[in-house]
Amino acid sequence: MTRWQAIQKKKAELKKQAFFDPTYDPTFKKIFQKTSNLVHFLNSVLHLEGMRRIVYVERLKPSIRLTICDKVPKLVCFDIHARTANGDFFDVEMQRASQEDFLDRIEFYSAMLSVNAKMALISEATKKHLKEHPYLMPKVYSIWICNFNVDFCNSCREEFALYRASDVGKPDALPIYPKKRYIIIDLTKYVPKRGNSPENEWIKLFKTMPYARRAPRCKDEIFAEIYECMRINKSTDKFITEVATNMVDRYEYNASMSYARRVGLERGLAEGRAEGRERGLAEGRAEGLEKGLVEGREKGLAEGHEKGLAEGRAEGRAEGRAEGLAKGEARGVARASKNASARISRMAKFLRANKVPNALITEMLAIK
Repeated sequence: MTRWQAIQKKKAELKKQAFFDPTYDPTFKKIFQKTSNLVHFLNSVLHLEGMRRIVYVERLKPSIRLTICDKVPKLVCFDIHARTANGDFFDVEMQRASQEDFLDRIEFYSAMLSVNAKMALISEATKKHLKEHPYLMPKVYSIWICNFNVDFCNSCREEFALYRASDVGKPDALPIYPKKRYIIIDLTKYVPKRGNSPENEWIKLFKTMPYARRAPRCKDEIFAEIYECMRINKSTDKFITEVATNMVDRYEYNASMSYARRVGLERGLAEGRAEGRERGLAEGRAEGLEKGLVEGREKGLAEGHEKGLAEGRAEGRAEGRAEGLAKGEARGVARASKNASARISRMAKFLRANKVPNALITEMLAIK
């Protein structure tokens, strides 16, 4: 399917709905194209009443150019960039999908909003004021409407600011720097509430409008006007095409990112397995060699000891046998010699008793 065919198909699908999805870029910006809608939204989300209410906002350029050294300039594009009459600055963002380093992006946009606000303050201040208050900062508000699960949000609306660590957890804790605030609206955690507070009506609008068949009853006429503005059958073909194109491009972008993540994950797993296998084999060889050497030494020593004992016993037996034979032979010779001498002595005695001459006895017995 070509891109043009995909857009035509999406247009046909849209025409079956009663209202646009306000979380897409063209519809989101069309809602706040009317200044009174933006003023109403800011008062609702910030819970401003009475004399504290915002009565006027000035639209500012959505893009801020950031240049780092000689590299290509980076454009930071706010969805809604505005300033109130008393000098407070706002960035309102619609985020449809989660992304890596989302918290860092929030802080980066807030930092750029602060720098841009400070530059505006410097350009309008007198020399005397700048000299007396060189570091004075205006108030900045970062408001993010998220159409995905925000893991660091426990409820539909969360507000963040700078607190003392020792005050965290206390019910009466107040921010030590109230000039920088973050408001995160997680549409996935929206739960219908009793009563129709303006803030609840805005969150309900962003959450349920794509599925509504008719405009809900609201006390505030501004919501009836927004629903009427978002009716698809009363919109121009040009605007329907713009919305369909944004939806197709966003779908293709998300699909390509999903594919890239899957390919990257598969490749990372394959490389990790290969590296782990190689490292495991190397470590296994080294460990096996070391263990084999230890076991070899122990076994060699045991076998050597056993063989040495056997050979020692055999050699000892042989030497003992030879020595025993030699001693036995010597003893036998000595005993035989002694016995022979005794016999000769007795015979000589007998011959002398019979008066045989000594010379003849000596000659006969060959002894002295």
